[in-house]
Amino acid sequence: MNSLITQRFFPFRVTNTAMLPNILLLCKLAFIMLCLYGFVGDINDPHVPFIKVLDQFHKISNVFKVVCRVTFVTAGVLLLFNVRVRAMAFLMGITIVLVLLSSKPMFRNHLFILGCFFLLAGLSDRKHSPWLLYVQFALIYFGAVINKAPQMDWWTGQFMDNWLRNARENQTYITIASSLPDMMFAKLLSWSSMFIEFAIALLILNKKTQKIAVWTILIFHTLLYTLTIDRFGHFYEDIVLGLLIFLNWPKEKLWVAIDDKRYMKLKKVLVSLNFNDHIIWSKASPKLESNWFEICTTEKVAFNWSGIRLFLMYSSNFYIFLFGLDFLDRFTTRFLFNNEVMNMIQVTMTWAVLLFFFPMIWKNKKLKVTNEK
Repeated sequence: MNSLITQRFFPFRVTNTAMLPNILLLCKLAFIMLCLYGFVGDINDPHVPFIKVLDQFHKISNVFKVVCRVTFVTAGVLLLFNVRVRAMAFLMGITIVLVLLSSKPMFRNHLFILGCFFLLAGLSDRKHSPWLLYVQFALIYFGAVINKAPQMDWWTGQFMDNWLRNARENQTYITIASSLPDMMFAKLLSWSSMFIEFAIALLILNKKTQKIAVWTILIFHTLLYTLTIDRFGHFYEDIVLGLLIFLNWPKEKLWVAIDDKRYMKLKKVLVSLNFNDHIIWSKASPKLESNWFEICTTEKVAFNWSGIRLFLMYSSNFYIFLFGLDFLDRFTTRFLFNNEVMNMIQVTMTWAVLLFFFPMIWKNKKLKVTNEK
């Protein structure tokens, strides 16, 4: 098994390729997600295309559909096995965009966002920051504000009230709105949404404030999901996966030590979260006499729960586990419970993960040693 997982073509490995590890991890998870949500089966021949020339494919039935399906799946599988990752990501992006342009009924904003993710990931490399992806993320939120700001219904709160009260019949909104003056809650949601989206776009474009942007995005969209109990297709998953572009994958090795006598089972779990060579398990250091976990780089050392959070942040399989757990939960609870219970379970799980990592917000970058017991 050890020999297998150290191979370059092992699908769970994301290091030592032409792409940054966090960007490659994003592409792999996005491809799997699209397959699980049935995107491949939805690819069909052009139907009311945005580009009229695509109507020519009606003369030869199924050619467009088969070529796009085979191209997307082949490129995705090759990317999973770390073969020409940049070219495969670019090819998947081109295919998604082409499929969306071929059919107006098929077009979805979240699919277009993923298509752009793949395209720009293919244009990035491991030697430079993925600034094109940063710009795309900023454009998502600038675009959202530009779409809302000219519409008077967003300033009066009418859109939000009609959507949540009449279209969605959201009981949480109705209860809160009924206890406040007319349209106050709707205006608060509308105005705060536009302000937050505009602030996110600005924060993303500044390297020093990207951490604040990431946490703002996570909290903003999770609050929206909690209120509406709706992920708008797989838009929520797309945005969360997209945040991997802001993960500064360590260039140096991470040295990790744990108290084997007391936490051997935990060590086995943590070892299974990494199939990459950037984490090295070392013998226990003298500092473990007063701590049970230690992780260090050339810049800092972290202990115990602070160290565990740092370890998980740079563990590729941890993100794969969360992704799999989320999808499995949606699949199983849908049969065991109704949709409302299913969504409440997922909302609770999401907040639990966010709260676990929440203390990292206050970590001082200049602090080289933390000791949280």
